[in-house]
Amino acid sequence: MSALTSEALFPTQAELPPLPLPALSDTLARYLKAVKPLLTETEYTHTRAVVADFGRESGDGMALQTFLEEKADSERNWMEEWWEQLAYLRTRTTMAIFINWTGVMPEWGMPMDNVTAGALMLEGMMRMRSKIEAGKFEVEKLRGQPLDMHQMTRIFGMTRVPAEGADELVQVPDSKHIAVLRNGAVLIVRIYDGAGQPLPLPQLKALLHATLELADRSQLEDQSIEQGKIAKDGTVVGSRTDVSLLTALNRDVWAKEREALLADPLSGEALKLVESAICCVAFEREAPATKEEVARLCLGGSCRNKWFDKSFTSIIFENGRCGINAEHSPVDAMAMVSLFVNSLDDMRARLAKDRAACLAPPPPLSAAPPRLLEWRLGPRSLAAIEHASVEVRALADDCELCHLEFPHFGKGFIKRVNMHPDFFMQMALQLTMRKLHNLSCATYETGHTRAFFHGRTDVVRTLSCESVAFCDAMLDGTATDSAKVAALREACKVHGEQLQRVLTGQGIDRHLLGLYIAANLKGMDPLPSLFNDPAYKRAGGGGNYRLSTSNVGYTPLFGGFAPMTADGYGACYTMLETRMNIIITTWRSCPETSAAAFREMLSKVLIEMRALCTRVASAEAGAKVAKL
Repeated sequence: MSALTSEALFPTQAELPPLPLPALSDTLARYLKAVKPLLTETEYTHTRAVVADFGRESGDGMALQTFLEEKADSERNWMEEWWEQLAYLRTRTTMAIFINWTGVMPEWGMPMDNVTAGALMLEGMMRMRSKIEAGKFEVEKLRGQPLDMHQMTRIFGMTRVPAEGADELVQVPDSKHIAVLRNGAVLIVRIYDGAGQPLPLPQLKALLHATLELADRSQLEDQSIEQGKIAKDGTVVGSRTDVSLLTALNRDVWAKEREALLADPLSGEALKLVESAICCVAFEREAPATKEEVARLCLGGSCRNKWFDKSFTSIIFENGRCGINAEHSPVDAMAMVSLFVNSLDDMRARLAKDRAACLAPPPPLSAAPPRLLEWRLGPRSLAAIEHASVEVRALADDCELCHLEFPHFGKGFIKRVNMHPDFFMQMALQLTMRKLHNLSCATYETGHTRAFFHGRTDVVRTLSCESVAFCDAMLDGTATDSAKVAALREACKVHGEQLQRVLTGQGIDRHLLGLYIAANLKGMDPLPSLFNDPAYKRAGGGGNYRLSTSNVGYTPLFGGFAPMTADGYGACYTMLETRMNIIITTWRSCPETSAAAFREMLSKVLIEMRALCTRVASAEAGAKVAKL
């Protein structure tokens, strides 16, 4: 099959308008509003002067805006390449924990062994893959308007290949095999038949059963690392080598180690098979008892059995629980969530239709058997694996992850009091931060620009003068309930306006980033004072949002990610009708932050806000009755 093109598979792509370039004056005015809650009057006066100088007729800002206008005139998405390169491919830090995110699949609702769970996951995903490749995957819409579907064509067969300076995205769209990781080994498993059709569920179960048997047998037989198969020059040949840990290295270091692997025929062939796989599937030995454990193990855990370069690794535990570890550069989380939610619906329908057949023991294997990959690793590669193991495990241990399964109410209650569920949650997060640390901070909520050609993300800046006023009211012992709710509604209203601007391509963060990139490309030295002003970083510029948040949607699938700053929090949530799931992360190395304390405070804040809204709603209803 030739390379997938979203334009061929989704005719609505032709209807999508180009990503707009906001007016400089609009962005600067909104920027001043965004920084104001974080500055003293003196600091704000200084920043206002800096912004005025940047935006004047003959100032640096106008020259940079002209540069961007020329780019926007010639491209349907003026930010696309810059964003992919600067936000992702040129990032040199490890992708483990820092970049990749974790997802937690809902429980099956019945006992499920790991082979059956893995087979159902694969069957569901391959059905979605077939729909995408046939142009039959339903186009997502926002208020009736089609959204960009380009990212859906970049999920399967995609690998971020390390290279010095900047990585590359390489896709093999016609791949027919997956890479299974278990016990530090990698196995290649073909999941399509000779006619190019996905294997049916019974054969997937038989194939995965054989794969795990082979992997577990190799654990007993493979003496490559512990006792033998070591040549005089220190070279090791074996299968259970934990070679996947190399993908957790600094990207430049991994690029060099990858070249060493490619130079050897045995390791080079193995590496190419992994990188050309549809996806990775990890079968872990652990049997996590809670969703929090699933999230933690999928984000990092020991960091073995994860190929961090792949667009995603499905992770199956011994007790049938499932999750994912996903790479950000080709696909944003919401597009990946859309795929998995559709796969989940397919799996549930499959179970409902024929539960007995789904849970039946695997039949004899008639498909091509799995292949256990062997690697030839020299002393340098072995040392790099050991180094990666120590470094990434320390990083995973430093990331504190807590799950709040909030059972008291969900989006249903919030709608009944005439508020938007997401805006309500954002204000709850603001109040939590205020109560916990007695401060307001720059806050990032993920928004998107998928109403435009190849749109990705932009930032909804939650912190506003109105959100601060809401927190002030909640902490004011003299404020009435009605005053508190009025402040909450006003803060939610302003947040909704911020979101709407992002959805219509009028966000400020990507525009400011574009201006910053243009200044560098034009060789401005020093950079314009706007980017060196302390307010720029304090308000989140340069990726300095102390509170980084994302609403994954209104589905049972939820996830999380690491904090953006050393003293920050990550907060990722989903909102169901009567309950909510929130993953909170911090760095243990920061003595000021605690994911557990944030979780406890957020729960209290949500209950407090519900009680407040209930009291006011009851009072308003009583007043209406009294008037009758």
